[in-house]
Amino acid sequence: MKHYTYTLSLLVILLISCRHSSQVNKEEFISSERENYNLVKYDPILISDQLPNQVDEQSGMIWHNDLIWVNNDSGGAATLYAYNKNGELKQQLNIEGISNQDWEALAEDQKYFYIGEFGNNNGTRKDLKLFRVDKSEIDDRAEVSVSADVISFAWADQREFKRKKHNHNFDCEAFLSYGDSLYFFTKNWKNQKTRMYVMEKSVKHHDLSPKAEFDTDFMVTGADISQDGKIVALIGYKNYRTYMILYFNFIDSDFFGGEHVRLDLSSLGGAQTEGVVFTDTNELLINTEATKQAQAVYKIEWKKWIKN
Repeated sequence: MKHYTYTLSLLVILLISCRHSSQVNKEEFISSERENYNLVKYDPILISDQLPNQVDEQSGMIWHNDLIWVNNDSGGAATLYAYNKNGELKQQLNIEGISNQDWEALAEDQKYFYIGEFGNNNGTRKDLKLFRVDKSEIDDRAEVSVSADVISFAWADQREFKRKKHNHNFDCEAFLSYGDSLYFFTKNWKNQKTRMYVMEKSVKHHDLSPKAEFDTDFMVTGADISQDGKIVALIGYKNYRTYMILYFNFIDSDFFGGEHVRLDLSSLGGAQTEGVVFTDTNELLINTEATKQAQAVYKIEWKKWIKN
């Protein structure tokens, strides 16, 4: 009887052990399955880390008149700063009558600058908006003051607004201009994916519903599209390391429907990467804000992987 009890106990232990092992292996498989994509390691090329002190928290990024234009994020001045590739401050654009609650991104088309006032770390904001600046009002003076139109919007699929700091999927730090629309890419703290929303460029309130979703496996902080509309770049971070995805061979605005290449830019270390921009010659630049490392601008040689 003792022998039978011992044998039965041993079988139970073995079964529990096997079941636990199976669960662990399954979890590891799921994790590795998500990460089983082609990640290309790449060292970005430093353009300058001698940038103006005014842009220590640079976030959004656009290219205009051969200058890099940026904004500082939450709590900064309601101002855009323009510097050249040597890091020399050339122009300052003050936006009158508004404040910088949490500016996160910039976009541009032929007529306007768009400033993204939609940072939402806590998931509680109900006052998401864009500021639209008419480029014809910007002259070549070192400091210019202009007014802005306000475009309000909401995520139509957000039903809950309880405070969940860094634990929700309705933050946003990235958008781009393409054709007659603006395209937003969410920063999903909770599931590390991104949803894409589309807004027509009209000054009114917009309720936006998601049009697509992509498993970036990092939190998106910047977006831009090449001058010819053939490549979209998303940049962001995960576990304090920088990653980028380049989308190409898509049709119209089905950016996620073509091919893509994933870049591991973790050689930047703990740099907090924020913005990305294609210049008018399709040079691809990214920026970082000041952390233990100085604020900087880097170049990505995307033609290594994509023949455009």
